[in-house]
Amino acid sequence: MTANLTIETFPNEAAADYIRGKAVADPTHFGNLPPQLKQRAFTVAGIEQLDALQRIRDAVAKLPEGASWDEAKKEIAAEISPFVGGDDKAAKARADFMLRTHGFQAYAVARHQQQMSVAQDFPYWKYETVGDSRVRPGHAALDGKVLRADDPWWNTHYPPWDWGCRCIVVAIDEDDAEELGITEPEDMPTPERSGRFVFDPTDAGIDIDTLCDGYKGKEKEADWKLFAAKCRQVTVQANGREPETMWELMLDNKMKKTARALAGATEIDGKERAIVRDFMTSRKIGKPIVGDTNSVKPEIPEDATICTLHTHPNGDNTPSPADLFFGYNNGSKAEFIAAGKQLRRWQWLKTPTPEDADLLKAFAQAHDAGEFNRYAYDDFIARLIREGFIKMEEL
Repeated sequence: MTANLTIETFPNEAAADYIRGKAVADPTHFGNLPPQLKQRAFTVAGIEQLDALQRIRDAVAKLPEGASWDEAKKEIAAEISPFVGGDDKAAKARADFMLRTHGFQAYAVARHQQQMSVAQDFPYWKYETVGDSRVRPGHAALDGKVLRADDPWWNTHYPPWDWGCRCIVVAIDEDDAEELGITEPEDMPTPERSGRFVFDPTDAGIDIDTLCDGYKGKEKEADWKLFAAKCRQVTVQANGREPETMWELMLDNKMKKTARALAGATEIDGKERAIVRDFMTSRKIGKPIVGDTNSVKPEIPEDATICTLHTHPNGDNTPSPADLFFGYNNGSKAEFIAAGKQLRRWQWLKTPTPEDADLLKAFAQAHDAGEFNRYAYDDFIARLIREGFIKMEEL
């Protein structure tokens, strides 16, 4: 059986999406990320500027979008050059390393997904190295090993499982596996990865609930809170967005997925829906609430820091006076409003003045009484945004 042992530089939309989906983080913040999240972030040693990191990340993504290796390498090297004193040789070496590291990861995630989809017919995987003099001993020890595709060993050693790893996995059927010789799980070598490198293809799309489930039980609650706190200390920047914490980015992604389900149900029956989460731990608070428009009012535990998601059956995802007033009264960290396919996140950034609080209450009362002046309310929201009291963003 012969395999192509060079990185695939053909267009691969899934690989490109994987790279562009990485949030950029400066090296210090990247180093502070919990291990489960390192592979979801992008950094370059010695570069602190998030805008430069984002340009480099996007240049890496051009490889699976169809650019040649040399084209992508040239663009990346030009971005890195100012940070290595204009040393073209060093910049090209770093560019080549970035392409190999993140490019191999991206193609590996796409390949892993494809191999998992055909695992019923090709239930075994064979590990292969490139076979040259640069293969490290730990990687060489795995060459030719055959193991079931569903064995957890692959979660820690699916290539590229270490910095600069050029190995690949080949999916094979049961007959080929028996001919080559199947390794017993307990006999598989487990070489250690170098440094802080983390890559698990099964973890590429893991969401915040799945992470949270790994810390179930009272004895693990303190560990989960530490994990969440660390994520709130790390600043990242997703594509086309303002810098935010890794925690906020993870919550946004979770809310987008949840919003699709809630909005779809609302479109069917016209009912408003709402869910509440503890912002500090992401744990769900209570059950989803369903009711008529403006009747859905979640009960919030005392002293809880929350974030909420609710739907608007009328198709408008602008927060109503009741929404703003609810967030103000309950110390809500973030509010998400879904209307059809569009999700909006808004949040109070600072406490409104007493005068604005009174005005907001008056708007809410007028809205409930059917005497609502939408133009005046829109001007009110615009001023709150302009003066830094409220932040709104379409997701």
